[in-house]
Amino acid sequence: MKAPAWIKLLALATLSVMVVCLPQQWLPAAALAVAAFIAVTGAHLARLYRMFLPALPFIIILSSLQALLQGDIMLAASSAFRMALLYVSGSAVSVTTGEAELAGAIEGALHPVDRLTGWRAGRDISTMVTLALAFIPMVGEEYRSIKMAQEARGIRYGGPLKKLRGIQAIAVPLLYSLSRRADDIALAMEARCYGINGHKNRGASINTGRSKH
Repeated sequence: MKAPAWIKLLALATLSVMVVCLPQQWLPAAALAVAAFIAVTGAHLARLYRMFLPALPFIIILSSLQALLQGDIMLAASSAFRMALLYVSGSAVSVTTGEAELAGAIEGALHPVDRLTGWRAGRDISTMVTLALAFIPMVGEEYRSIKMAQEARGIRYGGPLKKLRGIQAIAVPLLYSLSRRADDIALAMEARCYGINGHKNRGASINTGRSKH
């Protein structure tokens, strides 16, 4: 039986707080909780692995910078592990929940806030979350395309030095491509008058450029 979107979101929020706040010695327990969450959502491990690969270079870069700046390798390693758990948890929700279903669950949960404040917080927050989750598989698609293009240009990934050069050859165009897509989405939302005078366009209807599988 498929779990409702609001249950997945509640579990994801709980896991996120757990992963961020637990001390290092409790991280294995957090990893077990994430594994149980993936099993409950029914996300395919092979697909999660393919989605995780594009994020791995960024996690390595961020944790390496933390180790260099703070001089604590164990802290940097635990930070990398936390980022990996958060990314995988979000991916599990992304691949098992439709964008419209996800947006509807967030709007429904925040409807009391809308009535109290008069501000359509549910619509705006659901749009932000939907777009953020839509970008997770988009990163994987762009990563594979750029990697294939760089390999066709002669980039190789064997050996530590070549791997570092390979990461740079992928990370720079990947960031540029994702930034360009974000700009395109922002322009599309602005063209549809999103957020102007209570306009009711739903963020889930914005074309993110994500291919359908």
